[in-house]
Amino acid sequence: MNSNELESVLQAFPKAKLAIQASPLQRLVNLEQMIHVPNVFVKRDDLNGLGAGGNKVRNLEYLLGDALERDCDVVIASGQIDSNLCMLTAAACRKLGIECALVHNNDAPKHLKGNMILNDILGIKQIYLGEVDEAFRSQQVDKVKQDYQSSGRRPYVIYNGASTPLGSLGYVDGALELFHQITNDNLHITDIFVPGGNGGLAAGMIFGAGVLDLPFHVHVVSVEHAKEKLHDELVELISGMEELTNITVNYPLHEIMTIYEEYRGEGWNRPTAEADQMIYELARLEGIFLEKTYTSKAFLGMKDLLATGKVRSVGACFLHSGGFSSLFSQY
Repeated sequence: MNSNELESVLQAFPKAKLAIQASPLQRLVNLEQMIHVPNVFVKRDDLNGLGAGGNKVRNLEYLLGDALERDCDVVIASGQIDSNLCMLTAAACRKLGIECALVHNNDAPKHLKGNMILNDILGIKQIYLGEVDEAFRSQQVDKVKQDYQSSGRRPYVIYNGASTPLGSLGYVDGALELFHQITNDNLHITDIFVPGGNGGLAAGMIFGAGVLDLPFHVHVVSVEHAKEKLHDELVELISGMEELTNITVNYPLHEIMTIYEEYRGEGWNRPTAEADQMIYELARLEGIFLEKTYTSKAFLGMKDLLATGKVRSVGACFLHSGGFSSLFSQY
């Protein structure tokens, strides 16, 4: 399928305009010199124009487009009190004029920091459940939804951190956008490195690369799950996108992507010493900030794989998924 055909398919879905597109591509010259590898770039989805920026903006364009199409009048999102998704959902709802409620599986904070400050400035409703697990939080989200329905409201729930087949279409957009940047600027980029958490970003990039006949290989650096579990989550999301778009990816996944589990440490929100050091290193090399949960692990993976020659690339690009505001609660 060519890019115009894919764009036509995506245009059939309602979409809320939230992001500045295309997000910039920057060359990392100082890093290139340090690791003796040419043509290393970063795609700055941390600078995409809503709130503090980040990958969830692309997901929310499709999810909130769906909410508007369904005439919903309140959006419910859930996560930890410093969740980037929650902050960006709140900012997006303010921009679109929709009420927003956030459900946190934490106690109410005594001192605001990081995204908590931004949520407070945005002035949206926040519900604190205390230190409970995600399963209980999901039950409470359903209860909040039912309470809104009982009062005559039309709620829309953002499920699974916005990593659903519909939300993942945002990164099919991202794959198309990068394809155009590479083509229009005659850039030699053959390998894309992305973080792998609950899979929405990675699945969209993989789907896009497969449908566009492999313009680049997608390297997924897990920040949470073992390789097999992340693979299964990606397969489920990609299958959902195939059903949603009526497009079949005609390549086996191993030809489109590679998953790396060796940089995840003990899993989500469990920083490693090497990834922590990467935060300082990239800031002092290029003036670009990473954070502890996603981007530092993923960028460390790219750097190590390129520097050691485990990935031999004509040109590599890191997709920066944001999280800058989280830094202010991580230190």
